[in-house]
Amino acid sequence: MSSHQRQHLNLQTNMNQQSKYNYPLAPSKPVTEDYFGTKVTDHYRNLENLKDPAVQAWFKAQGVYAERILENIPGRDTLIQKMEDLRQRKAFSVSNVNVTRDNQYFFLKKQKGAETAQVFYRKDEHSEEELLYDPKDYQPETEKKYVISDIIPSWDGRYLVIAITHSGLEIVEMIILDMNNRKVLPEIITHCFSNVKWFPNNNGFVYTHRPVIDVNSADLWKGRKAVRYHIGDDPKELNVIFSKDTHPQLNIDIADALLIDFYDPLDKYILGYVVKSSSSKNPETYYTTVDELEHGIPNWKPLLMADDQAGYGELIGDTYVYPTVKNAPNGQIRSITLGTASLGASTLLVDTKEDAIIDDFAVTSEGLYFTRIKNGVECKLYQVQEGKETPIPLPQAAGKIWLTSKGGGYPDIGIKTTGWLHPQTKYKYVNKQLVEANLSPLPSYPEFENFVVKEVLVKSHDGEEVPLSIIHQKGIELNGQHPTLMRGYGSHNISLNPTFSPIRKLLWVAQGGIYCEAHIRGGGEKGIAWYEAGRKNNKPNTWLDFIACTEYLINEKYTCPAKMVIRGGSSGGITIGRAMTARPDLYAVAISEVGGMNMLRAGNSPNPGPILRDHGDSNDPIECMGLIEMDAYLQLEKGVEYPATLITAGMNDPRVSAWQPGKFAAKLQLYNASNKPTIFWVDYESGHGYGNTESQTIKKHANALSFAFWQIGHPEFQLQQ
Repeated sequence: MSSHQRQHLNLQTNMNQQSKYNYPLAPSKPVTEDYFGTKVTDHYRNLENLKDPAVQAWFKAQGVYAERILENIPGRDTLIQKMEDLRQRKAFSVSNVNVTRDNQYFFLKKQKGAETAQVFYRKDEHSEEELLYDPKDYQPETEKKYVISDIIPSWDGRYLVIAITHSGLEIVEMIILDMNNRKVLPEIITHCFSNVKWFPNNNGFVYTHRPVIDVNSADLWKGRKAVRYHIGDDPKELNVIFSKDTHPQLNIDIADALLIDFYDPLDKYILGYVVKSSSSKNPETYYTTVDELEHGIPNWKPLLMADDQAGYGELIGDTYVYPTVKNAPNGQIRSITLGTASLGASTLLVDTKEDAIIDDFAVTSEGLYFTRIKNGVECKLYQVQEGKETPIPLPQAAGKIWLTSKGGGYPDIGIKTTGWLHPQTKYKYVNKQLVEANLSPLPSYPEFENFVVKEVLVKSHDGEEVPLSIIHQKGIELNGQHPTLMRGYGSHNISLNPTFSPIRKLLWVAQGGIYCEAHIRGGGEKGIAWYEAGRKNNKPNTWLDFIACTEYLINEKYTCPAKMVIRGGSSGGITIGRAMTARPDLYAVAISEVGGMNMLRAGNSPNPGPILRDHGDSNDPIECMGLIEMDAYLQLEKGVEYPATLITAGMNDPRVSAWQPGKFAAKLQLYNASNKPTIFWVDYESGHGYGNTESQTIKKHANALSFAFWQIGHPEFQLQQ
């Protein structure tokens, strides 16, 4: 760190006497506040001002310090080489596949060794592919590393919207490719999350406009508008068709998200969703006619409200098919006819089951297809025809299945499966048979062939059974000495379903470790009740479940505290932070990536909606106490021996502001009595993790794994100090 940077830091020299790590210490300006009779002192409130020069200097100094430590860990470069080798196994990879009604294919393809994906096209499934667009061609004078986040063709394939971003920013710019001449139109649409839906006449589309794009602004998530755009219009002249201002009668909040959905170019009706920012996870669903939407401000009519507890569905003519958890904790699939605004008038298509949740569905002319998942890890596929539910056998057991269709008027159904130990595989269902339909060849990973997966149930503090997934090499001796990495999340009704990840997960096992994922309360693995049991003031169940899974692994002799590593990100930071502060004796290493570490103040961030909805409101006397309890930053105590900790932040993060992990790192560096390192890695070229290049992704995982191996004593990763 330069002398100029040091002048901007309030260096607390007593820390240097306590620790062998000469951290660049943060400027501290404590604030004490009274929360309903509980006094709370926030020692680093000033770090929330990311524009303060002293704060900027500290973040930059921490980034430099972390890079110096992490880049010098022996074995890290070898890990990167192994990760690169695993990545190079794929001749190429394909994603974002869009198939038009007449079977034109638009997709993203990442070539072997490439940093980013390019846009490709096939006239039909079997024709020769054509390169349409390379993100390197977008504004090359800026020297930014652009990535394509989405592609959306018009119904007839005449035009293609390409959404582009950089540096981890989730707000995109959109360009339009004219397929007649393969040229990009001159208009660039800015300030948007794409959410593009083409009009049936193919002459324009709707998208979501974001008036504020500064990730540190309190208004970042406010004022979203659904905008109509016709080809050739001036993008700066917004034609708003759905917003708080255009529809005051709908009581839209300034922070609500507004979406419009088309399902088929022949449809008479279209749907509009109001996703409430803080009151419910279930959108309010409205409908109008295509003619109204194309030619004026539509008169949205209510279809399903928040009390109906409905998720996003599919429209087939005038029938809306949708999932719901109302009076059905593990989900039902129902249908309703437009114009009937009562859920009581709906028709039951698929009923709830006690031991598995409905996860995905798609409607075709051949019937309804849907999936159920048990404990978040065992997924099965079914078809419904004339009210009869029939299981569809899969070539191999699946942990997760995704379904896609062209709509209710077409027989086509796309099925994509994956599991802990098998890559994503795509199928078509033709004549009652599953036929592989991969656009890219599946690579071979012989080093993973001797791995086994165990799915167990662990009793938590209150007797609740928590699913725990364990992956290890065959024939290991349960001697309590295996390096073990356990991941946890437990928020927002999101499940940690099995996915195949050679770099993030399986490489750890190949290096002799055990990899685990804990399916804790607050997630969605066991239905809506599982989510509610880890929400707001029930949040302690989340980290107590995680601790119970840790104790299981230790008691069953998989590992020991000196070999135990935990990892999580985003709202999973609550899990990691509170597990390590509640039971620091159980863990050797804690890794929190862009984590929510200061939940009492999280509602003051640019993205308060999910916090207020799922974690609590500091202005509510009861919920406020829950926020204090789940706040890992506030739970840190002086003189406690905490685990070695790697904390990360993305300076372009629109979801978890960098000051949350920053405040936690500053306080932990000062308070930790264990002399184990607290490393705060600050990335100025990323955000919450979306839109990273391949090199950024590999670097992130190499940093995490090498830091963990260093701290649990792996001989190939010992840093000489």
